[in-house]
Amino acid sequence: MNLRRPLSRFLASSVAVGVLGLASSVASAAEGEYLPGIVDKAQDHYRAGLAAALRPLAKCHPKRMLADGNCCPAGFASLNDRCVRVSPQTCAQVAIEDPAACSMTLCAKYVREITEQKKDAQGNPIPRKDEQGNAIPNEFETTSREEECQPWKDGIRDMSCELDTYQCTKEELASGPTRWCGDWIKRVEVPAATPDAKPEERFLQCQPGADGCEMHPRECTGKELTSNQSAGAGPCKIGEYVDESNGKCAVPACPKTCTTSDGRCAACGPDYLGAAQSFAKAREVDPKFYEAYFNEGMALERLGKYGEAIATYQKAQQIQPSNDQERLLQLSAQAYIARTKLAEATKLAEAGESDKAKQLREAARSICESIRGQDPDNTMANNVLAQYWLESGNLELAENFVQQVLRVNREDTIALNIRGLINLHSKQNEIVRWILEEKVLMLDPANAEAFANLGLSYVRLGDMPKAVVAFERAVKLSPTSVPARLNLGAIYIDYLNYKAAHDQYKAALALEKDNLEALTGYALALEGVRQPKDAAGYYERVLAKDPSRKPLLVRLAIIYEKAPFNDADKALEYWKKFQALSNLAPIGAAQTERDITKAAYEAHLKQKAPRKNPAAFLEERKVLEKKAKDADSAWRKVVAIDSRIQAIVEGKKLEEEARQKDGKPSS
Repeated sequence: MNLRRPLSRFLASSVAVGVLGLASSVASAAEGEYLPGIVDKAQDHYRAGLAAALRPLAKCHPKRMLADGNCCPAGFASLNDRCVRVSPQTCAQVAIEDPAACSMTLCAKYVREITEQKKDAQGNPIPRKDEQGNAIPNEFETTSREEECQPWKDGIRDMSCELDTYQCTKEELASGPTRWCGDWIKRVEVPAATPDAKPEERFLQCQPGADGCEMHPRECTGKELTSNQSAGAGPCKIGEYVDESNGKCAVPACPKTCTTSDGRCAACGPDYLGAAQSFAKAREVDPKFYEAYFNEGMALERLGKYGEAIATYQKAQQIQPSNDQERLLQLSAQAYIARTKLAEATKLAEAGESDKAKQLREAARSICESIRGQDPDNTMANNVLAQYWLESGNLELAENFVQQVLRVNREDTIALNIRGLINLHSKQNEIVRWILEEKVLMLDPANAEAFANLGLSYVRLGDMPKAVVAFERAVKLSPTSVPARLNLGAIYIDYLNYKAAHDQYKAALALEKDNLEALTGYALALEGVRQPKDAAGYYERVLAKDPSRKPLLVRLAIIYEKAPFNDADKALEYWKKFQALSNLAPIGAAQTERDITKAAYEAHLKQKAPRKNPAAFLEERKVLEKKAKDADSAWRKVVAIDSRIQAIVEGKKLEEEARQKDGKPSS
């Protein structure tokens, strides 16, 4: 029997990046003749899976993709060979990907400005006056007012009747989902009546599809919303277009160029579901096709189907090997299972389950060390161990295992990604960017995890716009990428975009409901959108798992001190917890330490540096300066917290005195 030759693998392992991150391994499928030892039909399915998984990321959303490869603008959808509008400009950026995120609260109205004479109480026109206060003959004060008007008269647009907006009423907004309207307009030029006159431009109502007839979007009027009818276009939901053949609203179908053979809109970018299905067919045709199992499992992981992925790896592990190479591949199956254990450990750690996380991490390490005893060059086992030591903070050991992987395959993007993260921990940020951009993403342009890690390098480099782009690409490629969503949320918080942060943290919690970073970020975002009661609940959930988070104690103290809680007792409780956890000295001791260190530093300043060994003298001065600054900072913190507590206590006393004075019972 011919020995099997391994085909290429395409996906990847979890890599910790502060929050959970991933990496990816990609190589081109074998071309030309079929490989010996593997059923030809299985290889056909395998290549189909690789083609689906390695398809490059589309330039835009599939529903905006034209047949020629170009993209429709934001706010438009593709009908294969042309673009149609699916929202007004207000909602253009979310019209296709997240139409529910669009909120339009303005309604259209048509008004004409009327200018008329001002009149006095008796109804007489008020004369205009000159600078001396004398009435100007035949000139009167004027005033302007708006009156509603009809924009169309006999099919011609009355340009004196202007489009304006107002805040829709509750009834109008409640009449249905967010919708948009429009008018079908044809521009014509009327020849001049006389040689001296200019041609006149007119705008006519026209039928959809007629020559020169264009649709101009606008807000709907209140009447259009409540009746759900319009003389023009719409009202259509965000994401719908107006079908010119019948004037009705319709949902754009996936363009033919992006539609798979089974009818899914997944042919214009990586299709992990299609890839998983093809790999499954490959291993069904040839049950000993290990690489098909591995890639099916990794495709399922990209889809967030971790349980199914583990089950697939376990099937590969249960195959009875018939030769040495199959025995090595069976070891790889065990390494893939170890990798999932390490990924699960990271999730548990993020959820505050440190003991369970440690058990899983050590189990993964034990499995891979056992594998290395039989196959020292097993790349997946070495990658898992590199990740284990990276997460443990031993960068030297992590790099040693990366080197062992790259000696076997210098294009292994899992190892390259880990190397990038090692450099991130070492603050070699330009090297990180180069590894990810010039190596990993050149090998695998649709690697969501590499984009997530690249975003971190840009954060370190201070290039926030590029960081946001990288994280957004990661989320687009892998909507289940929790790390990318957490990092996007953190940037949005920094830039006070609380609504966008809220959406990212909410999505992260839908994927990992106990992730402490997601819970904390979501609470911060809720504070930002003025929902302090809900925020307090999430902060308290985090503290229940990790009571050591001092900043959250401060947030809760501030929240409870203010409306809507106005709960002085709760505020005091959290300030005192913060005080105890911070090991702050009593205010008197802190002040004494501040005065002593300040005096020592000031005394040293009065001394001149000796001629011999001035460096030691100056170093001593730096140490004294730092001690003085630290003592001053500690004293200020003690004073601030103590003052806060005293203010609350005094406030409670005054409130109690007022109650007693009014004869009310004590609280």
